Parts: sequence; structure tokens; C-alpha cells
Amino acid sequence: MVKLSTACASGMNNEFEGARASNGEDYDMTRNIVTRLNSMVNSCTPQQDLSECCIYKVPNLLRNVKPEAYTPQLISIGPLHHGDAKLEIMKREKLICFREFKGNRMSDERIIDLVNIIRNKEKNIRQYYSKNFNEIGSMDFILMILLDAVFIIEFIRESNGDGEIYDEVISALQELPSFPFLRLATSHLGKYGISDEVHNDPKVQRSRHFTDLLRNLMLDGVNVRRFTFDNIKLKYSAVMLRKAGVRFRVARKECLLNIRFEKGELEIPCLEVDYSFERFVRNIMALEQCYKPFEAYICSYIKFLDHLINSAEDVDLLVGKGIILHWLGDDAALSNMINKLNENIGDTSAYYDDICKNMNLHYENRWNRLKATLELGYFAHVWRGTGTVVAAILLILTLIQTITSVKSNRPRASCTNLEFSRLKPSSSAALELPFSAEEITAAVRDCDGNKAPGPDGINFLFIKKAWNIIGEDIIQMVDEFYRTNLLPAVCG
Repeated sequence: MVKLSTACASGMNNEFEGARASNGEDYDMTRNIVTRLNSMVNSCTPQQDLSECCIYKVPNLLRNVKPEAYTPQLISIGPLHHGDAKLEIMKREKLICFREFKGNRMSDERIIDLVNIIRNKEKNIRQYYSKNFNEIGSMDFILMILLDAVFIIEFIRESNGDGEIYDEVISALQELPSFPFLRLATSHLGKYGISDEVHNDPKVQRSRHFTDLLRNLMLDGVNVRRFTFDNIKLKYSAVMLRKAGVRFRVARKECLLNIRFEKGELEIPCLEVDYSFERFVRNIMALEQCYKPFEAYICSYIKFLDHLINSAEDVDLLVGKGIILHWLGDDAALSNMINKLNENIGDTSAYYDDICKNMNLHYENRWNRLKATLELGYFAHVWRGTGTVVAAILLILTLIQTITSVKSNRPRASCTNLEFSRLKPSSSAALELPFSAEEITAAVRDCDGNKAPGPDGINFLFIKKAWNIIGEDIIQMVDEFYRTNLLPAVCG
């Protein structure tokens, strides 16, 4: 093996030597390409260490959908938009806040302590960002972080949460690491500081910045579920699911993401939506796409809502059930907003795949849709509903009687210990296999059109005329009526 490798290497060297000798110009060009490539690589800006990175500039793919949701309009926090001329007007407001901050029993010595806190962590703070900011010198960087942190502390302390600037500050918080804010607040703001209980909260401690903190607060109490890569999408909207018998119920005092679907009932915690909701959620979704693509809880939640809501009618249904409460003026506005939130969001993982799968199966079961049609269309009045049930049972039993009255050599399912009052003893013994679609279709053709009349006019004449439309549903209804032990319950 060694001899073979040596021989191969020797052969390659000879080939290269031959190429050099035969065509010196080509060889020189090749060397020039390699030299130029090395020069290009060496001239690249050193890659930012991403091991500590947690603050990203929103990718253009997401930003272009709605730029104003990600771009500050009034104030710049952190280095991402530092130096933007249109935001410089707020620098004066930051200095005013710092003056108020310093006047609150802050001596120069304590200010020096704050500067040292940030200075000692400057390298770590810079590593939180996905981009290098070498153009911002150390002194300017420390000054920027100090002014921004103090501004946020003073603003939140004095703000009642109203106005456009409040939303702007909350959105801008994602551009500043939580470390300087928490350290300043807990150590130097006295009665206005964050309590030790809050500071020691695991959700706060593991949060890298404020958008991350808001996300962690949203996930508080979330059900433990496995993420998958199956990416099963919900195919049917709320209105369509209701027509398949799905019942909607609002969950009380639950984590927003704890959605359940059991026994035909969809349980969802109440979602409150105002005009600041879109910016708030878009920034959390952008964080998940960049920083937590395989734990994208909020993205999965919005995708689920996007598939559940296709129109204003879907919103109206969910509002009526108390699942959504909004202040956007009309249901169409909310529907459009939810649908656009999902634009350009990648399918990296799925959190509700099993729920979507079960809901799809529920809708695709013809028996569920037929039952829902009867409930919604015929059962509005108790007597009318009761009469329809009786008529449906009579139709099925009449079909069974018609099928079993025909001599057949096929063995059928055993009906031991059952007493069929509508069947001859000789006929009941023939029941051994489920009825085929051909047998049910033939039985409908053979039945008297006036048989089994109900209070709603449901009889075989009606079924024969509408067979092309309802035939498949009738066949499945008879089949499921037989297989789910409803036959013994009715006939026993």
C-alpha cells in the first residue's frame, strides 16, 4: 500500500513538472490565481466570534416584508443604528435622562463605578452582536452603552406605558444586552431598582437581552412537547373545522402556546391583539429565526394561527368563542396581519405537528362532517333534531333489511345475542361482513322511495335524487354505524 501511494505521488509530481515545462504561461497564471486568492482571504475582516452572539441584524428577507417593524423611527439603542442622522435628535433626550439619573443621589464616584462595570465587560458586550463595530472606539462605545442603559431605566421608571415612544423603546431593547441594564438597575437605583426576586428569576438570568426576556416570559408554563421536522401543516381553517364538528373552547389562565386538541375539541388560550402586537411578535420571530431556529416556539404558534385563520369569518368565529380579543377595528385587519406575519418565515422545526395531524384527520373523516352538517343544519330545534335522528336510524335499518333480504353466499359478521326486531331471523344470521359500497348502492335503488319518511322529508326518494352528491357520505355513515357498535345499540 505504501509503495502504491509513493508511486502515485511520484506520478503526480512528474505530471506537474511536465505541465510546467510544457506551458510556462499557464503555470504562471495558475500561481497568480492562488496568490490573488490568498490576498483576498487575508484582506477579509476578521469574523466576529459567534459563540457569544445573541443580537442580530434582522435579515433582509424578513426586513423587506415590513421594514418599519424592525427599523427605529425615533430612537437608537445600541450600536446597530448608532450614528443614524435622523435619530440624533433623541441624543439630547438621553442626556436629559442622564442628568435626572445623576441628580437622584448619584455622585461622581458612583458614576465612575458604573463606567468601570461597563468597561470591564466591553469585550463581552461587543461579542453579543453579530457584526463588528470596530469603527466605534472604546470610549464612545462605553459612553453609548451607559447613556442607553440609563435612558431605558429612567424612561420605564417614569413611563405609564402610553404613546408611540414606549413601543419604540420596547422594540429597541432587543439591540442592547440585558447585562448592563440589570446590573445598573439592581446595584444603583435604590427603591427604583429591580428586586432581588426578579433579578434571581431563572427566566431573567438566562435572558441574553430584552427581546429574549420577553420571549422567555411568553414561554413561562409552556407544555413540554417535542419538536419535529415533519412539518405537518393544518389544512383547514376555523370555519371549515367547525363544519366538521370541531368544538372551540378558550383555555383559562394558560401559557399562550398551550394548545390542545382532544375528542374533537380545540382548546386555545385567549390571545389579545392591539396595534403594538405586530412589531412585538415580528422581532421575537426574527430572534428565533436567527438564534433559536430549532426551538422556534413563537414562529410555530404564529404558523398555526396563520393556517387556522384565512378570512374575517375565521376571526369572527374565534372572537365569538373568546379565543381572540383585539382592538384593530375589524376582523379582516386581524386576518391580514396574522397571514402576513408568516411571510418568509422558514420551516426549521414544528411544535404542533401532532395536533395538526389529528385535526386534519378529524376533518377528513366523512362521518364527522356528516354529523356536523346534521347538527348545524337540522338540529337547531330539539324536536326537529330528534325526528331527524329517528329518520336516519330508520334509513340505515331499512338499508340493512334490504341488503340482507337478498340471498347471498357471502358470509357476514356474526351477530350473536342480538335481536333484530326489523329483520327476519333467517336474515340476521347472514350478517358477517361489513356491507360493500355496491350492496348499499343497490339497496338504495331497490328501496321504495317513500320508505322511512322523517319530519324533515328525508326518505329514499330524496336520497336517490341526491345520490351523486351524498352517496359517499351515506356509504360511510352505514359503514361506521355498523363498525362502531351503534347497530347493536339500536337493534338489540
